[in-house]
Amino acid sequence: MKFSTKSVLAIAMATLVAGAQAAGASWLTSYQKALQVSAKTGKPILADFTGTTWCIYCKKLDAEVFSTPEFKQWAAKNVVLLKLDFPEEMPSPAVLRTQPELAARYELTKKYRIEGFPTIYFLRSNGKAFGMFGYQAGGPVRWTTLADRLVNPHKPAAQRVSATVKGYPDIINKTLYADVDLRGKKAPKLVVEKWLNGKAPKTDGKVVLVDFWATWCPGCREIIPELAQWQKKYGKDLVVIGVTDEDPQKVAKFMKNTPMNYYVAIDRTHNMYRQIGIQSIPHALVITPDHVVRWQGFPDLRQDILTEEVMANIISTSKRQTVATRR
Repeated sequence: MKFSTKSVLAIAMATLVAGAQAAGASWLTSYQKALQVSAKTGKPILADFTGTTWCIYCKKLDAEVFSTPEFKQWAAKNVVLLKLDFPEEMPSPAVLRTQPELAARYELTKKYRIEGFPTIYFLRSNGKAFGMFGYQAGGPVRWTTLADRLVNPHKPAAQRVSATVKGYPDIINKTLYADVDLRGKKAPKLVVEKWLNGKAPKTDGKVVLVDFWATWCPGCREIIPELAQWQKKYGKDLVVIGVTDEDPQKVAKFMKNTPMNYYVAIDRTHNMYRQIGIQSIPHALVITPDHVVRWQGFPDLRQDILTEEVMANIISTSKRQTVATRR
């Protein structure tokens, strides 16, 4: 069989593209190497904490998603893949001393507070986590669609809608990671199981920031100091409430080492979680005294960050509206 020059070139190009995609979708096993590649390429890291030989849902995730052409094609374009594989039983200290790579992996479970497998973290090139996943039924298309919302938050391009009241944030067409968009609507009633550091707060006439969080969530832990600062600075006009579904004793122990000078509540009934349809945490609602949600979403998402400037504007606008209503 004879091939034309064009055919040979086409085959060569196809081979190169296929090779590049395969290389791009290959899994690294070194955390430091993944950080370097991430910094060089500008792609975030998809870190898979897994037990490939013994964990049932790890095997399901590999079979249903990670081993598929759809995932490999998506991964080659969007992420740096990092697989951190663990044995079923924790090795002894003596064994870890002889296997520094394995010991380094266990150090990462402490750093990112891994409590179960599989756990998928999305990391920036500095190691900061900006999202977390696990096993999701539905195959590679559903998994990559959900992951793409984290990795590419600007798709589709953000669009702004004029705020109903001048001074409140514009409503942005963004990924909320929640089933219900409450912005510009009445907030659900705050119902919790238990208040950890005092009685229920008095919220009349104040802006309320409700932060859904957990002790194991890196993104949640990172914004705690900022929430504490806002509570201290705007305490006369603001009430910050952290809501988690964890065990009260576990949260109380966490709070001994991490000062939280705002209200913390336990809601294992998932009352508000269900009403909002929260898909990922941290998830915040900023509610004005008229009980309307003025901001909602992931506080540190690049396309719509909940900054102090945003909070200050909501508080000042709220005060003006309250004064105008009383006249």
